[in-house]
Amino acid sequence: MTPMLSLAAVSVPAHLGADLLALSPVVVLFLSAMIVLIVEAVHRPQDKRVHLITTMAAIAGALALTVLVTADAVGSGFGGMVSFDQYGVFFNVAVLIASLLAVVVSPDYLARIGVPIGEYYALTLFAAVGMLLMNMASDLVMLFIALEIMSISFYILCSIKRSDPRSIESGFKYFILGAFSSAILLYGIAFIYGATGTVNLDGIRAAIAQGVDPHLLYAGLALVIVGFCFKIAAVPFHMWTPDVYQGAPTSITGLMATGVKVASFAAFGRVLVVGFLDVKDEWVGVLWVVAALTILVGNLAALVQDDLKRILAYSSIGHAGFLLMALVAVGDASQASGLLFYLLAYVFMSMGAFAVLTLFSFQGQDVTDVRGLTGLSRERPWIAAGLSLCLLSLAGIPPTMGFVAKFYVFSAAVSAGYTGLAVIGALGGALGVYYYLRPIVLMYMTPDGEPVPIERSPTVNGVLGLACAAVLLFGVLPDLIVPLAKAGLASLGG
Repeated sequence: MTPMLSLAAVSVPAHLGADLLALSPVVVLFLSAMIVLIVEAVHRPQDKRVHLITTMAAIAGALALTVLVTADAVGSGFGGMVSFDQYGVFFNVAVLIASLLAVVVSPDYLARIGVPIGEYYALTLFAAVGMLLMNMASDLVMLFIALEIMSISFYILCSIKRSDPRSIESGFKYFILGAFSSAILLYGIAFIYGATGTVNLDGIRAAIAQGVDPHLLYAGLALVIVGFCFKIAAVPFHMWTPDVYQGAPTSITGLMATGVKVASFAAFGRVLVVGFLDVKDEWVGVLWVVAALTILVGNLAALVQDDLKRILAYSSIGHAGFLLMALVAVGDASQASGLLFYLLAYVFMSMGAFAVLTLFSFQGQDVTDVRGLTGLSRERPWIAAGLSLCLLSLAGIPPTMGFVAKFYVFSAAVSAGYTGLAVIGALGGALGVYYYLRPIVLMYMTPDGEPVPIERSPTVNGVLGLACAAVLLFGVLPDLIVPLAKAGLASLGG
């Protein structure tokens, strides 16, 4: 008689329930994305607010689960592929805040540019799934899968406005260059596996301590660094950024500038601290050079831009350089926690600026020439004031959150002995003040010209108000966040 498999003989691991509970925010987002897809495929409702409500509820629910349930989770799950620690929780909160703010400003903006596509919300949820998994991945294969989930979602979102050639170009360019960077990253992972016999970060560190082939290991690490440098838009792998940012829908550009950067730096930091901290001397010099070039090139290129989205794109490149400065100083855990604080600050101040840019659309097209801000303070004083505060925070002017973030990053560099890099960062920051002040001068000090007509949007007002409140609150009271950032970095055990 052919033996039959008995269901009673199948045992479920006792720890599976705990693993799923700790991963519950990701599960909620994934299931909600599937619901949105199914509803859109079967019913295709004319009113997309049902998708908006589902998406906002899913992100809010995931945020609540992250704070209330996963905050106390410790250890790893699913065979060591995912880590449950304060580091991942901190970055998950930042990603979910960025996702929620981007979704809130989306409905009015999508209506103005003529993109009534329900799949937009499902893809946003899938992107959030990838970003959360990147924040928690402690296995290079898991990291690669999460990166692809996030990237494929954004390839489609960037080109979702199919009637706009710039949007199609944005998505296609991001897809082609992203595919190359993913291949380079995967090739690096293969080299690291060949050298260490494992793709688990803890296993890699243990193997390095026992001794491995350095040539194979460093070749793999170099390729992994190149792959990450593309995702964070670091020089010389930054050329895609301004074109993709300019062509993508503004709400998606805002999420790319914040959520993708947060997740990429979270994963990059975990790989370096957990897996390769013992060979820091081999990679810190490379990151020093990349950080310096990124700061200078990003800020210099932004000086000559006239499009607000391109200005913020090059600004994003410059900020990637400041964040790399924190990674260079990662050996000093008490100071390198500025990386976490800086990324949270960047979420608020950048999303506030992009929320305002979603208002600048006319006859279905984005109108983001900086000269369109001329005289905005007379027509929309509150919008002008909110945008000015976000720009001042991006420039690092006290008493904003951006100033505190830069202070911690510069302190980390000086404390770790990288004074030269701190000086370069100061020069880059000084350059940034000019192009951040230019829109403010146009809004408040240029009498001639009329601003681009913009519609009133309660959702944009709400997002901008929240961003400004966070920028000021955490700028004046940074101790509300700093202990959480330090606990996050300390949980890596680096």
